Amino acid sequence: MSSRRLPLSCENCRQRKIRCITSGYNAPCDTCSRRGYASSCRFRRQDPYEAAARSPDATNVSSLEDLLRRNIAVTTALLDQRNEARLPSPESSSPASQIATGERPSQTVPNQQSGRLVVSPSNHVRFIPSNGLGDSELIDAMHETTSGCPTGFPFFEQAGASAVSDELLDMLPPLPQLEELKAVYFEVFSPIFHILHDPTFHATYDEFRQNPKSISLPCLALLFVILSLSVTALDESNPLLMHLGRDPSPGANIRSLSAKYRGAAMRCLVADNFMFRHNLCTVQCLVLLIYAINHSQGPAWSLLGTALHIAIAIGCAVDPARLNVNRIEAEERRRCWAALQMLYTIQNTCLGNLMPFRIDSHVELPADIEDDDLTLDTYRNLPSKGDAPTKMTYLLYKFRLYNLAFEICQLTSPDDRAKADALGAKISYEQQCHFTRFTSRPLAELEPYHQAHYYILANYTNHLTVLLHRPWLSDNRYKQSSDRCEHAATIILSNFEKLYSEPIFRSYRWYVDGLGSFYAFFSITTLLVLHGNGQLDGQARPETIILLLRCVELLVNNASRSAVCSKAAAVLEPVVQHLNPVDLTASQYMSPIGEDVIYTAFPELGNMFFDVPCEQLLTPAGFPWVTSSSVV
Repeated sequence: MSSRRLPLSCENCRQRKIRCITSGYNAPCDTCSRRGYASSCRFRRQDPYEAAARSPDATNVSSLEDLLRRNIAVTTALLDQRNEARLPSPESSSPASQIATGERPSQTVPNQQSGRLVVSPSNHVRFIPSNGLGDSELIDAMHETTSGCPTGFPFFEQAGASAVSDELLDMLPPLPQLEELKAVYFEVFSPIFHILHDPTFHATYDEFRQNPKSISLPCLALLFVILSLSVTALDESNPLLMHLGRDPSPGANIRSLSAKYRGAAMRCLVADNFMFRHNLCTVQCLVLLIYAINHSQGPAWSLLGTALHIAIAIGCAVDPARLNVNRIEAEERRRCWAALQMLYTIQNTCLGNLMPFRIDSHVELPADIEDDDLTLDTYRNLPSKGDAPTKMTYLLYKFRLYNLAFEICQLTSPDDRAKADALGAKISYEQQCHFTRFTSRPLAELEPYHQAHYYILANYTNHLTVLLHRPWLSDNRYKQSSDRCEHAATIILSNFEKLYSEPIFRSYRWYVDGLGSFYAFFSITTLLVLHGNGQLDGQARPETIILLLRCVELLVNNASRSAVCSKAAAVLEPVVQHLNPVDLTASQYMSPIGEDVIYTAFPELGNMFFDVPCEQLLTPAGFPWVTSSSVV
């Protein structure tokens, strides 16, 4: 009787007609382990006589042992892979000390997470992480795309809403006004928060003009967010406000139109079922929407968490070099991830470090190049440190400054003087980088938005300087702290006056109305504290007091347009009445007043300046506004 010849290869390798590498004919073989088919690896090499002699219990035990060995191998490999690529959380990318604007950091981090992007027929995207070992067929089945809404997920569900409706399109302004507002965005906001690849958006917009219903819902949402930002940059005399708004007050028109377009953007996202169907355009829209809400002093923490996890779901937390995307999309993904980290860092810091973990991903920062130099093939004209700034430069500098703000807020005691000195050196380094980059040619020769960026960066770094040295302001052992605070506050007020008054910066009134006015308010408060402590002699430096008075007047005059200015004016106006010059035309000397007059006029001044936590002094939304008699 002839014996039956059993195959040497496992069943997987036999079916695929590939070489089966194994020792001892035990599953899984090396080939299946390497290719990701460990759990389905089987051998047919079993002696029929031995099998017949075995008891059923022995056969079951042997099968269970074999299954257990395979599962242990798969589980161990998956755990190793997950430990190598931890769940990202927003403090990621390169350390600030390794990043210099104008340079692309070279990151060769071993064992970075990788995977692939799965694109549905509706152009929605999901990121599928790769697994070192495991059953690829099983993983594909687990992540198989589904049509329609998932069972048990009714949130924001819009059954059957897959295309742009007439109702949504009717919320857009007429085409001439739409064109004008779009131009404002790319003149003012695109350079300061450069998330989009401008040529890509313009191509999409041209298709929309030819056929409005051809645009996708996320792209329409993005267009509405652009409009919501653009109206905040309009001058009060711009006829667009009267054409589009219904309120007689220009300031009220700006606020209502901006809120209207933000609401329309959310309606588009909801119609697209963005909570479980998303793509890169969804993330771009959410990032800009959060940016717009922040500048309107609105709450955005919950939306920021949603945007962060959607970005992770589409693979933004993985460096695009490890994904199947072209060079332009790779940079768009890096821009979104960097912007989300910035928003997360500053928002988390302002809220008192609610989520005290760091994001551990290895995503390179965006390239510091112009969009015209970014092509599908290569990067052209990579700048050096001495070159003029690009549209990406401001965002990259601000990325580093937000991390500095986080570190400053971590100083818990005045005894941390050594740490404060180290942070002061970092701020000085950043200021030198800004000066070198923006003054490589005369500042007046740069584009208006670059000039505005330089002053805005200067105000932020000087605001950080005041926050850093605030604990030692009244300590006579550290006179340099009071000197630095006075110098920083004076620069902030000088820049605030420029941004408020010069016609070239008229499109930046949205900044002046918000953060600009808040930094000016705190700088004025700093100078008042110095004056009240006898550390700022108004008769020796009358120009400082006169600058202070002019800026208070600007805040008062802008109170009807800006809520921040209104609150700041209510605090400062009663106090500065005691600082009026005797006669500006005849003399530059101030009226002689006692050092205690400031605190008599506003007893809460010292407590407001010294006792408010540092994180509440980063944005006006978190600041506890008080006057001498009540809470504002």
